Amino acid sequence: MNLKFFKMKPVLTLLTFMLLFAACEKDPFEANSGTFTDERDGREYKWVKIGDQIWMAENLAYVPYVCAPDSQCGIWIYGYDGEGSYGTNYHTYGALYDWETAMEVCPEGWHLPSDEEWMELERFLGMKEDELYRENVLRGKEANVAGKLGAGSELWYEKNDISTNETDFSAKPGGMRVSDGWFHSINETAYFWTSSNNKNNYEVTHRTIGSSGVIRFFLLKEQGLSVRCIKD
Repeated sequence: MNLKFFKMKPVLTLLTFMLLFAACEKDPFEANSGTFTDERDGREYKWVKIGDQIWMAENLAYVPYVCAPDSQCGIWIYGYDGEGSYGTNYHTYGALYDWETAMEVCPEGWHLPSDEEWMELERFLGMKEDELYRENVLRGKEANVAGKLGAGSELWYEKNDISTNETDFSAKPGGMRVSDGWFHSINETAYFWTSSNNKNNYEVTHRTIGSSGVIRFFLLKEQGLSVRCIKD
């Protein structure tokens, strides 16, 4: 009788079970949409697959600290003056970040999308090639790119019937915080950072999504914009 075999049998059984379990466990991001939890604060976020990309379907709302409007410390909440509760703007639109903070704030396994990654999204949604690189003009109107990305029209100051949100990206018009300490454009415009630094090192490419189209242009790094992360 091989006693050594009998001593090893429980170990082999355990290893077999672990291998079978690992083989059966599916990658949650193989689906077309779902949720994940940011382990830093336990907040759950929706995500959606659009083309070959996986995007967060909500604005980032991670706030290890919050600045007063006139303080340049990197994280703000629209309309929050530094006292009391964060209010409904936070729960609806998340936080606003300056660019330096935005570059570091996405959860593990996610990152701030580049200008090229935004263009891949826009191209998939039907934006013409000759529109992709245009600056400071409305782009993608014919293909209704803004409407395909925008959350329901009830959030927008200008009610419209083009915000189909057929991608489930759910862009929300969270406005922005400008560098001299005031907020503007909530319920009118969604501003999102990209990771692409402009040549002068002071400005960064961003996306502006409104009810009429998508603008690609540059903003000072000190401004506060919304963040949408993309899967690594």
